[in-house]
Amino acid sequence: MRYLHVTHQYPPAIGGSEKYIADLSEALAARGHTVDVYTARSVDFHTWENVLPPFERQNGVNVHRFWSMYRRGSVWRMLHFGLRHYWQNRSRIYEPLIFLGGGPIAPGMFWQMLRNGRSYDLIHLNCLVYSHVIYGYWAAKRLGVPIVVTPHLHPEQAVTYDIGFQHTVLQGADHLLADTPAEHEFLLNLDLALRPERISTIGVGLNPAQYPPMAVPEARQRLNLPATGTMLLFLGRKSQYKGLALVLEAFQKLRSDFPDAFLVAAGPETAESQQLWQQYGPLDNVTVLDKVTDEEKLLLLQACDLLALPSVGEAFGIVYLEAWLLGKPVIGADITAVRHVIRDGVDGFLAEPNSAEAVQQHLTTLLQNRELRQEMGQNGRNKVLANYTIQQMADRLEEAYRQTLAARGKQA
Repeated sequence: MRYLHVTHQYPPAIGGSEKYIADLSEALAARGHTVDVYTARSVDFHTWENVLPPFERQNGVNVHRFWSMYRRGSVWRMLHFGLRHYWQNRSRIYEPLIFLGGGPIAPGMFWQMLRNGRSYDLIHLNCLVYSHVIYGYWAAKRLGVPIVVTPHLHPEQAVTYDIGFQHTVLQGADHLLADTPAEHEFLLNLDLALRPERISTIGVGLNPAQYPPMAVPEARQRLNLPATGTMLLFLGRKSQYKGLALVLEAFQKLRSDFPDAFLVAAGPETAESQQLWQQYGPLDNVTVLDKVTDEEKLLLLQACDLLALPSVGEAFGIVYLEAWLLGKPVIGADITAVRHVIRDGVDGFLAEPNSAEAVQQHLTTLLQNRELRQEMGQNGRNKVLANYTIQQMADRLEEAYRQTLAARGKQA
C-alpha cells in the first residue's frame, strides 16, 4: 500500500508528535508499505525557519520537505490577536488569522498534495493544532482520498482542538487516532456527533532495542555530571506549561534535607525559562542544558535516578515511557492524558496540577527510598514492554487503516 503522512515537522526536529509519526512511518516501511512524508523544512516551530534539505530518505521513508513562511514577531502578534478575539465570541472571522499565524504555511506542500494525492491509498494528517492539517484536509477532500487524523489534542488546552476549522477536520475525517483511552473518550464527548467506529486508540510505542541499559556512573561520566548523589531530571521544552518552575521551586525547598541531590534541566530554552534563570540567579546543584541530541537524551535518562515532568499540556507524554524503559520512576501532572499513562503509586506519581508543594512531596518520597525508585522503575519497564512497543502500535495502526479503507470499499 502507498501512504502519505503529512506532519508539521519530522526528525531531526524533536518532539513527541514528531517522534510518533516518524516511528509509525518507519514501522510501516519495514512492513513493505511505501510511505512518503510531507513536512516543513524546520526544526523549530517557533520560527518555522527553513534549515533542512528538501528531500532525504530516512530508514525506508521518503521525506519531502517544503519551504514555509517564517514566523516573525508580526505573525505571532496576528496569531495572538486572532485567538484572543476568537475566544470572546467564537466568530469565524478570526479563524484566518489563527490559521496564518499558526503555520507551517507551506504553499508547495499543498500544491504537491493536489498534484500527487490520488497516487496514495490514504492520507494521514498528524497534529491538529498546526495549520498543515487544515490545508492537507482541504486537498485530500478535494481529491476524494481517505483521511486519517491523529489530533494529539490536549483536553486542558482548547487551542489544540476547539477552533472552528479543527471541528471541521474532526467531523470530516474518515478515521481519528487517539493516543490514550482518555483522548478517545474526550473526542466522543465533544459536541461533534463523532461515531465510535470512526475512532481508534493507537497509543504510543518505543523500540526497546534503542534504549540499552548503561551503568549510571558511566553515563554520568560521559555527560560530565557528578558521579555520586541522586540525580533528578527535567527533560522537555522549557515552556511554562511543562512545569520547570514547579520542579525548580520544589528542588530548592528540599535541598537542605538532601544535600547530595542535584537537578539537570534539559531541553530547548524559551522566553519563560530565560526569565526563570534571571529570577533565580546562580543555582547550586543545578545543571542547565539547552537542546540535546538523541544520544545525549539517552545518556541523561541512563544517568538519572528519576524523571520529573509535571506538564499540564500533554496528549500522552512519551518521555515517561522512555524513562521507564531504563528503569526510572516518573512524576507527572494529574491531567486527563497522563493519568491514563502513569499508574499513581505503582510506576510513578501524579502531582496536583500547578502545585510545587505536590511535586516536592513526591520528590521527597522518591529521594528517601531507593528501593521504591527501583520498584517503580521496573514496574514501568514491564508496562512498556507489555503495552507500548512500536510493533504493537504498528499493528493497531494497520488495523485502523484497514477499517478506513474498508469503509470506502477498498482493500488494504
